[in-house]
Amino acid sequence: MGEEGKIIDFESGRLTLLFWNMDDYPIPVGTSDDLGAVSSNMFEALHQMGFRGYMRMQVYSEQQRESYDKDWWMKSLISYVPKCKSYSADFYKLPDITLDIITLTSSVGPGPSNVALIAKPNGELLRVLRCLKSRGHDVLVIDTPPCCPPLFSVESLLEHARLLDGAKPRFKALLSDYMYLDDIDEKDVEIQEDLSKTVDFSERIPTVKGIRTAVFWDAVDCPFPLSSSPDEIYHSISSALVERGSSDKITIWAYLDDDDKKVSLGGDSRRNRMLNDIYLWVRDSPRSNRRSCDTNLLIFSDQFHDDAYFTDVLQQLSKKVYRLLLVTPTQDINEPESPAWPGLLIDEGAYCFRGT
Repeated sequence: MGEEGKIIDFESGRLTLLFWNMDDYPIPVGTSDDLGAVSSNMFEALHQMGFRGYMRMQVYSEQQRESYDKDWWMKSLISYVPKCKSYSADFYKLPDITLDIITLTSSVGPGPSNVALIAKPNGELLRVLRCLKSRGHDVLVIDTPPCCPPLFSVESLLEHARLLDGAKPRFKALLSDYMYLDDIDEKDVEIQEDLSKTVDFSERIPTVKGIRTAVFWDAVDCPFPLSSSPDEIYHSISSALVERGSSDKITIWAYLDDDDKKVSLGGDSRRNRMLNDIYLWVRDSPRSNRRSCDTNLLIFSDQFHDDAYFTDVLQQLSKKVYRLLLVTPTQDINEPESPAWPGLLIDEGAYCFRGT
């Protein structure tokens, strides 16, 4: 762990993805609303911190910002491009940036990209950033203290930027030119199973080859039998899946309310964490062949149906795996103490998303 505020030498030639939550950190009233100038300061600050590769900015807001013309903004960014450097930016209105951070960092390579965040990181966002750090991403957070208004000068950005370990990076030439392109494709990295560790996505999950099944289970919406032990529950679920054609390589992740009773997870929070973990699983366990039928993904939850955004998310997810089943409980089949559990739940509550 680095010391809080300690300045360290740093250089990276990897792609840097910059995520800016404009609702958390809007451009202060009374200052320039020139997005081109503000984003130029952000890129310059990152450059001075040692991020020397291609940079791409993603801006998120739930507010309508009609005064910002995207085409004009992009032109203003292009005018800033230094020699031999390139940047791009996009503007999004999405419910949550956390999932987007996972999907974007998973879609670029070779090697893990850098992640820079201008936002107030909540518990789940901070958890995901730590998950990415454990997977080799350099993660930078720009978060001003509550006592200070957000400023977007280069000096202010440098002052309030920290790596996840608390250190403040500053550029120093550390890499040979050839090392800028010397990253290993993550798909070629294999992780051996360690039975002493809990597989909770805080680290990259072990590599599983061949036919496999992953189950993500909302244990609030679909409760487990109170009379059964964890081993008995696993055996009941895995046996029911194997009887219905699943492989016997089955991993189950169950989601309850947060252990911290001060912050109880509602359905939305469980859904978000499940989706984030699902996409981390997809990232860590890519299909060996897009035409193969080696992957099954099952989601047991009541938090996804009748929601256009999340239905689309699952539809997109189905394109990354061979077979995705969403099992939605109803009152007549959601009976964990029944001898027919969980087979009836699967038979009557499953909907198959088919990728194209």
